[in-house]
Amino acid sequence: MANTIPEELVDWKTLVEAAETDDEIGTVLRLHLVIEKLLAFYLDRKRVGDLAKYTQQPRSFAGKLSLSAAFGLPIPLVGAAYQINKIRNKLAHKDQNSINPGDIKELARRVERISELGIKIVPLEKQAVSMPLKRPDETIAFGKDSPRIDFFIATMIFYSATIQWLNSVGLMEALESSG
Repeated sequence: MANTIPEELVDWKTLVEAAETDDEIGTVLRLHLVIEKLLAFYLDRKRVGDLAKYTQQPRSFAGKLSLSAAFGLPIPLVGAAYQINKIRNKLAHKDQNSINPGDIKELARRVERISELGIKIVPLEKQAVSMPLKRPDETIAFGKDSPRIDFFIATMIFYSATIQWLNSVGLMEALESSG
């Protein structure tokens, strides 16, 4: 099995910008894009051979999530990605001006459910993030700052857990080895 994250899934610049911005929508849109790439990566590994001829890569996040669920992405991962998309849609379509704390609570609940897959997750209330550019020498704990920080932490835990799951089922290898 692969021990490294494929280059197409690593976008450190976007991740750092998502953490360091003060703009909620900037954080949410950047992380949403990272998760959408993760879904596309999964689908690229499931839509192989003759099946690829009959199943197009969806354009929308919702389409990618739906097809990923149909191809066997575990429900705890689907549920967390669904909540990330829901938060993104509320902000992007101006249904809300800021991240709703209730939506973060639901995201946290869904991220915590990922442990049902046998993936070890440190509880979110014990998670923290550092932002060396904006807030050097400071560690910001989940639930102690803002919904934006909590969204970042929960989404990164989801991202990490999804990569662990992909690795555990042998989908991190290059596409050439799967065809």
